[in-house]
Amino acid sequence: MPNAKVLSRANIQSLTITAIMVSITAIMSFTPLGTVPLPVISITWAFLPAIITAVAVGFWQGVFVALSAGIFSFIRSYFVITWLSPFLQNPLTSVLPRVMIAVVVFLVFKALSQTKLPKIVNVAIAAAAGSITNTVGVLGSIWVLYGAGINNAAIERGYTGVWAMYVSIITANASLELVGNTIIATAIIMTLYKAKVVKI
Repeated sequence: MPNAKVLSRANIQSLTITAIMVSITAIMSFTPLGTVPLPVISITWAFLPAIITAVAVGFWQGVFVALSAGIFSFIRSYFVITWLSPFLQNPLTSVLPRVMIAVVVFLVFKALSQTKLPKIVNVAIAAAAGSITNTVGVLGSIWVLYGAGINNAAIERGYTGVWAMYVSIITANASLELVGNTIIATAIIMTLYKAKVVKI
């Protein structure tokens, strides 16, 4: 009976944190709080809750939050119109890469947990891997599915081609996104851990 009570309490905590993270994801996805507009492409923090959940709560919870982030991104592409919007109006470019964030974060963190590295280092590397997954997943899927279209869009924006634009995105926007997401996610996860809200 005590075990049942503990299990029930753990489940409730897991569901509560997951629900909160989905709510935060929605707020960040549909308000200016989740994006920082830059010339080429906006920096987004909207998948931060997915990274946090995958590490601090669990695999399936992280995937659910990441799926929510992807769905919100898909919906947002129809209402917040940018030059990139048409390329994100496809679940393979807006949803699937976001789901992969949680998968990669969870697997990297679990693998690193088997080493003797400090927890904070494990968390930081996993968070960085999640941010990189987002960048590679979104840009890669757009290139695979819309090669000619994204190349034309790059030329229209003054680049010699898609790869010149991608280099610009990665060196400027994506690098800032990587650093910001890694620092913020690590700080939040370690705070929750030290406060004994979650176990990692």
